[in-house]
Amino acid sequence: TENVDNDNVRRPDWLVFARACKTSLSRWKVWGVTWFVLFTLSLAPALVTASTYADLVGNRYPGAEAAEGLGATLQSPAVSLDAVFRKDHSFALGQLDTSLGAMTAALAFVAFLFGIFAAGGWLQVILEQPTRGQVRRVGFGGARYFARVFRLAICVLLMLSLVRWIYYGDPWKRLVYGLLLDVPKYDWGRLETLESEATVARLTWLRDGLAAISFAKVLAWAIYTRTRLALRDGRSVIAAGIASGFLMARRPIQTLRPLLFLLVLEVLFVALVLGWIQGSLDARLAESPSGWHVFAMLCVGQAAAVWSHVTRGAHYHAAARVSQAFVKPSETRPDPWEEAVGGPGGPQYPVDDDGYHVSI
Repeated sequence: TENVDNDNVRRPDWLVFARACKTSLSRWKVWGVTWFVLFTLSLAPALVTASTYADLVGNRYPGAEAAEGLGATLQSPAVSLDAVFRKDHSFALGQLDTSLGAMTAALAFVAFLFGIFAAGGWLQVILEQPTRGQVRRVGFGGARYFARVFRLAICVLLMLSLVRWIYYGDPWKRLVYGLLLDVPKYDWGRLETLESEATVARLTWLRDGLAAISFAKVLAWAIYTRTRLALRDGRSVIAAGIASGFLMARRPIQTLRPLLFLLVLEVLFVALVLGWIQGSLDARLAESPSGWHVFAMLCVGQAAAVWSHVTRGAHYHAAARVSQAFVKPSETRPDPWEEAVGGPGGPQYPVDDDGYHVSI
């Protein structure tokens, strides 16, 4: 393989996130495949919903009124497709909701499993850096690390459940409401015994903010743990998780800074740029409904989805560069990516003193 994007194996600087975005964008085959798979999964409930509404509406409503009524409530109830329409077709819409609930639950689980597969594929491409056959290497990496990343995903779900219980369950209520604020137990739900509504609001903001920070740290820890598993070809999720936790505790700025910058960049692009475009299209749709406006709104939504796939690859690229800078190989854990023979895009054979060891 050719070392095409190993740009920062020394001490990471603050531009790691920019180089990670650039490299992730260049891997368009990888994020294109991951986007296409999830887009295909989303077509099933979308087509079912579209066909159901097409059958219900039929030719009984003018096209412009149908387009406007589905998105906003008109003053005249005779042409509204909100309250009146849903009342007239409540049985059919109830059946649609039931079928969509079962379908989307199954598709969400498939998407969850594919996300685990895609994580291994991204790490394989980022660490191996193939110049050709990137899609094939995604498949190989996804299968190679699937079991390990799946076990880590279970750990992440348990940790996120623990975070939710700490901040929204008994620990927060007993420590903050009971011990610090001396609120009676019967009032832990409403907090009516506190001196003002502003105090209640500040407590709610503090709790939500701490929960969000803890949630983000768990997700960042998961990214570095996945990266460490692939970087040293580790098998133990617990050992990799503990080591990644110590790395983040020792190097909080170097490890969290690129992920934070990537988060800010994603929010700015999706919420400000694409959000403004979507709002403008929505306003034009209300003024003059047409199929082209709906199609343009679909394209904006998919642009946001594509950017999320790009930033996901950038997260792994940044984590890999930071980990390579601070996680040094040793005699017991050598670098499996340092020396290898094999054609670009094909199977790689790490070389050591004992001979060739096939990696697939």
